[in-house]
Amino acid sequence: MTIDERHRLALAEAAKRVLGDDPAVTLMELLPPVGWADVATRRDLDSLRTGLQAEIAVLRGEMHREIGELRGEIGGLRGEIGRLQGEIGGLQGEIGGLQGEIGGLRGELRSEMAALSRRLVLWLVTTVFATFAASLAVRLA
Repeated sequence: MTIDERHRLALAEAAKRVLGDDPAVTLMELLPPVGWADVATRRDLDSLRTGLQAEIAVLRGEMHREIGELRGEIGGLRGEIGRLQGEIGGLQGEIGGLQGEIGGLRGELRSEMAALSRRLVLWLVTTVFATFAASLAVRLA
């Protein structure tokens, strides 16, 4: 027989007639709101707990394995970062060397330009004097 709300109300009314209002209400509050077949027993709860504990143990094992893998990957990444930092340091050294070479070339270029400027000024002065001398010679002749 399935117990529904109509059966529960009939039981409550019968209990009120036999026991009185307060004891009948107390009795109905102590009864489960559904059938006894739907109430979990200690054995049901123990079985559920055992199953949950087994699942938790499996999950813990999986988490420990995953964490171990992540730690390994992180270690690999740290090594890669260290290698890249070393490469960057080497490149910085090369850049410093190139900057030194550029500075040296700049100095050489300035020296060459200064020497060419002196030669050009000397050539211009010589040309002006030669032109002046030729022009003076033509006038005097």
